[in-house]
Amino acid sequence: MYNIQWLHLNRAQPPQYEQDFAASFKYTICRRIFHLSIIIFTKKEVYNGLNKNITRFMKSIKNILFDLGNVLYDIDFDVMYQRFHQLGIPNFENHFTLNKSDALFFELEKGEVDAIQFCARFNQLYQLELSDSTIIDAWNSLLIGFRKDSMDWVKLNRNQFDVFLYSNTNQIHYDYFIPQYAREIGGDFNSLFKKPYYSHKMGMRKPDPTSFQFILNQEGLIAAETLFVDDNAPNIVAAASVGLQVLHLKPGMYIENELPKLLLG
Repeated sequence: MYNIQWLHLNRAQPPQYEQDFAASFKYTICRRIFHLSIIIFTKKEVYNGLNKNITRFMKSIKNILFDLGNVLYDIDFDVMYQRFHQLGIPNFENHFTLNKSDALFFELEKGEVDAIQFCARFNQLYQLELSDSTIIDAWNSLLIGFRKDSMDWVKLNRNQFDVFLYSNTNQIHYDYFIPQYAREIGGDFNSLFKKPYYSHKMGMRKPDPTSFQFILNQEGLIAAETLFVDDNAPNIVAAASVGLQVLHLKPGMYIENELPKLLLG
């Protein structure tokens, strides 16, 4: 969740989360809107000083839009960085992070390249001759596993709220975690949501504000009645800019602990 110190520290020009001017421009605009008008709820304070009965306000929530990574599913960038280091790419964090990456990874997440094209361009980009399976295994090492208690909360409350998913992901990761869910937890992961939205199927990704508006329009949702839960600050900013209510899930926070306090208390 946010506090006033965070807001002041993040007034600087944001990094270029996409590799084109248009996306960077949209991100800049949404951040300015955020600083001017968006109310962000925290445990003890509300931005703009409007700390009046948060619980009553949150009870107006009818829909929840979940992120996947580090919300419902644990991921570990350090494990992946180490794997690529062993394969001959030191400091892989300079090429791929949560918010800033080489263009190839953004293209993969928007479905603009498939797995075969990705592996070929990966070798070309880093001047390697790795097999496709070696690249894919290292790429998937980021994926740890589902948060069982968090998934249980979704299952228990999916009839009380309309639940949706919006994940920046790619076909390679998708082909790994979908059977993983069936194998380790059981059932069809996608069926837990009224509709799951994946960046590589949408052709757009967070933190582009138009991607959030697209989901609202597709589902006929009212932004003020929809709570977006994500672990990544730029995504929270973008979602808030189109009117979504937001919960920033920081390390050590879990939906099964935080959402009952906001929505069911």
